[in-house]
Amino acid sequence: MTTSTQSVSSGGKPQARKTSRFNRWDSPWLNPKFLIGLAMVLFIMLLGPIGRIFWDESLSFPASSPLNLPPPWAPGYDAEAARPVVQQIETLRTRATATPVAAPADAASAEEAPAAQATPARSITGGNPFAARTPAAEQPAAGATPTRRSVTGGNPFAAATATPDSAVAAATPAATPARQAVGAAAFARFGAPSWDHPLGTESSGRDMLAVLLVGAPRSLRIGLIAASIGMLIGVVLGFTAGYMGGWVDAIIRTLSDAIIVIPVLAVLIVIGAYVRVLQVENMALLLAAFLWPGPTRLIRAQVLSMRERGYVQMARISGASSFSIMFGEMMPNMLPYIAASFTGNVSAAILAATSLEVLGLGPTRIPTLGMTIYYAIQSAAVLRGMWWWWGVPIAALVIVFSGLFLITIGLDEIANPRLRGRKVTA
Repeated sequence: MTTSTQSVSSGGKPQARKTSRFNRWDSPWLNPKFLIGLAMVLFIMLLGPIGRIFWDESLSFPASSPLNLPPPWAPGYDAEAARPVVQQIETLRTRATATPVAAPADAASAEEAPAAQATPARSITGGNPFAARTPAAEQPAAGATPTRRSVTGGNPFAAATATPDSAVAAATPAATPARQAVGAAAFARFGAPSWDHPLGTESSGRDMLAVLLVGAPRSLRIGLIAASIGMLIGVVLGFTAGYMGGWVDAIIRTLSDAIIVIPVLAVLIVIGAYVRVLQVENMALLLAAFLWPGPTRLIRAQVLSMRERGYVQMARISGASSFSIMFGEMMPNMLPYIAASFTGNVSAAILAATSLEVLGLGPTRIPTLGMTIYYAIQSAAVLRGMWWWWGVPIAALVIVFSGLFLITIGLDEIANPRLRGRKVTA
């Protein structure tokens, strides 16, 4: 899968160098890391335009779907295999409430009949709503001391202590459906999953696939808008400071150094708490105000090293203007560095926006990945076992950050031949 080409080393001897068959044209832009990262980011970006063709995005609105349905493909949530167990739960509950009590045989037992028919004691809060009811065969006898219950209903996660009577009942074949019912309690409290909602639903009645199709492109959109504005400001200020020098360089350098040390997240939390209506564009502009110092410092350092080169001096001698020299002669040579800085700013903007949204300071009426995680935390999705509620947006964020990271590494290799494994000739 590889072809060998010849390269000349510093000693003048030809040296074999292996190149990939995919990159037979020896183009630096055909970088595998760059292409894989670009494909991952484009996949997230095109989820909205392409996803709406195959899926109804209106399911991302509250009360548009059933509540708390798990994904049907997840282990332990097979609808066809678990439906009979759910029916067993309902059958056991029906039998436990409809079983009559035998009539007393003598007068002595007749006096004990009201106690036997009396309703067992219940907790003030109603007890554990997810616990399966005890069948009639496992209820205590009329003369037995009733089990003491907790005022708050007891610990719903603690295993019940088996009494001698219940141990005997568990040894009989009739107790087998009860054990199966207890094992399917987690399934029964969520309901039967359906392929109509392949990623499940959450407590507000929103389909998680629709939320992903709407929220993931919007989260990426926030990062792209904020990074584009910040990069535009950084390019203008960086080229101006590096090429002009003097007092202009001193002012721009002082401003960028002063803003870059500000704790951005703390400032954004304060600002976001006072902004009543926060839209995607407003959040992007808010983030862009703190993203320009990094590109400014990077571009200024590169311009300082490039302005003394020969082609820049020839452009000055030929009478070219400062604008044409900066953006016509120097900027094309810095495009890989600018692109790598841009992808880094996109990652920083998405991370900052997600942090604000997880704290509840994002656009509450617009589905985004960060706000989905916020609602999952507010509804105790982790404690309730609803992993698909917070796992889907986290997986989308991992794809976005991994793709941007691969793009940054690929652009570094494109800009620096040493990183591509090439041998520099003397």
